[in-house]
Amino acid sequence: PVLVHPVAMATGGAHACAIDDAGVSCWGDDFYGQTSTVPAMVNPVAIDAGADHTCALDSSGVHCWGFSGNGATTVPALSNPIAINAGNYFSCALDDTGMHCWGSNVYGQTTVPALVNPVAMSAGYYHVCALDDNGVNCWGDNYEGQSTVPSLTNPVAISAGWYHTCALDDNGVHCWGKNDDGQTT
Repeated sequence: PVLVHPVAMATGGAHACAIDDAGVSCWGDDFYGQTSTVPAMVNPVAIDAGADHTCALDSSGVHCWGFSGNGATTVPALSNPIAINAGNYFSCALDDTGMHCWGSNVYGQTTVPALVNPVAMSAGYYHVCALDDNGVNCWGDNYEGQSTVPSLTNPVAISAGWYHTCALDDNGVHCWGKNDDGQTT
């Protein structure tokens, strides 16, 4: 597509989306409507894509579209959402009341633990990590150790991959979980 002044982008399993002057545009695989059923939005500011769905945040709230079989596109009531994240068939958002996740919960990834002032989150394949006043918390699938957080000193950022997770703290970047391709070393 031709994008005019793009400001944000996201890639899913086999599709991509971007926010530009015209709003949200998506392209690629459309088997579940992940590129053709983009809802109308007013001033979109954030976007994230999961395997076969996408979520965006605009001035009216969170909108999700694409594969909805596991409830990943069924957005719960949120109070002034400020951030979104899409995982594999599930989605999460931060709002005035904390962190909320919905959709597939096969590994407990949408069962958010008690967090104290969460400020960032990142969804992996079937796990989620959040940064709050107590540091980094991860939950959900832990088959490869991707939810077992190592000792960190003042973490400031997190990023969850399919089966691994990384965090940035005072001592640099630390990664844990599956390392079959050297992604945690």
